[in-house]
Amino acid sequence: MSQSPNLLFIFTDEHRKIDLGCYGNDEVMTPHIDLLAANGLKFDNCISNSPVCVPARGSLMTGLCAQRHGAYTNDLEIRYDVESIADVLNRAGYHTGYIGKWHLCGVPRDQYIDRKRRLGFTEWKVANCNHNYKKCYYDDEENVRHFIDGYEPEIFGRLAADFLDHNADHEQPFALFLSFATPHEPHNIAGEEYLKMYEGRSVSARPNVPDNIMVTLKKSITKDESLAALKGYYTHITAIDRQVGILIEKLRYKDLLDNTLVVFTSDHGSMLGSHGTVHKQLPYEESCAVPLILSMNGYISTGVRDTIIGLTDLPVTIAGLLGLKFEQETDGRDLSRAIIGDEPGPESCYLYDLYPCHQASDKGMFAWRAIRTKKYTYAIQATGTDWLLFDNEKDPYQFNNLIDDEALDKVKNELRQMLVAYIEKYDGFIDGNEYIHFSNRVEDFDISQKYFNRPTLHELEIVLYKDGENN
Repeated sequence: MSQSPNLLFIFTDEHRKIDLGCYGNDEVMTPHIDLLAANGLKFDNCISNSPVCVPARGSLMTGLCAQRHGAYTNDLEIRYDVESIADVLNRAGYHTGYIGKWHLCGVPRDQYIDRKRRLGFTEWKVANCNHNYKKCYYDDEENVRHFIDGYEPEIFGRLAADFLDHNADHEQPFALFLSFATPHEPHNIAGEEYLKMYEGRSVSARPNVPDNIMVTLKKSITKDESLAALKGYYTHITAIDRQVGILIEKLRYKDLLDNTLVVFTSDHGSMLGSHGTVHKQLPYEESCAVPLILSMNGYISTGVRDTIIGLTDLPVTIAGLLGLKFEQETDGRDLSRAIIGDEPGPESCYLYDLYPCHQASDKGMFAWRAIRTKKYTYAIQATGTDWLLFDNEKDPYQFNNLIDDEALDKVKNELRQMLVAYIEKYDGFIDGNEYIHFSNRVEDFDISQKYFNRPTLHELEIVLYKDGENN
């Protein structure tokens, strides 16, 4: 067994913090993840800085804000001159592997990804972006495509178990990143075994789910329809939980559990009807608050920690826990001493949506910036207009927007000063379309938009101009 700790980093797609048993949800069946949390350290304030797939995943790999890694909206390609967590691990002698969903190389979504664009990962079993969970494939190290019958979480789980089998007896330490594409919608494509587990079981809407829920400006669904989706969502989560249990047992059987840092988290959450909307790209807790569990016997303490940690911090912190560090400057903070030491941790976390892409655009959303402390969420539109202020301790479901409450003007001004400091450091008061120009990504943006049969930036700006004239 290697003296250097191994790493098993598991993350899910569109999985909000509140939907695990260990976070207080007794309707979703997650016994294995709950046991991982009981034997490890559970975080109550892990935040997806930019809660949509591509920006969040880019930050998880690089420790950089999306503004700097380049993939700041869905289906924009990440920069390849940035240092990744795989680069850090490779330098330290690790054998690195990535299994599952990638979604960092632009369009088309089903493309092959050559070695130069894998951010340093060596072993490779990847479907760039596939959400048909019963028609599965993965590309291997040589870009040979394998089509496999079955349910995708089980397929990725088996590939991860194979990775552990053939790396367990090597002197070289390993680091495996396992990326499940679920519980992201569609929620009705799941394994029969897991669907049966939820037959006849009722699920409850959160108190902030109204009777009518907007999907797009032209489409809405009822609360009952939202509950049907929620049950399917839980089905995906339970399937993932089963795979987590299998992998933990594999580590135990191979006598690796005490020498492996296990991490469980997600790229972002999902509204699932809360506040009358669906999907993500919002500063609400359902969208941006994600689970985070760290476990390693004898090294990571057990219990619950309220340290604020953003996904941008996570790769830098994981490197720190392994005694490693990035050579390039990162935006993420090394919070390892706040986890295994007595440092207090940061006061706040920066959140943003630089461009309201795809689903957000279909709902008429705008770009925004926000700050999250342990107590408050404060958000403004990208142009600087006040938008949201929530006291998350007194109002965990964020019913009461306090943005116009004069009694909280001092609090709001303090939060605004903190937020402006982030904005001035990373981007500026720049609206969505303007940001595409600012970042010199017009051509890349238009290629992505055309792939999805959506308007180019020029076409969008013409519509805005005409709307302005009409108003």
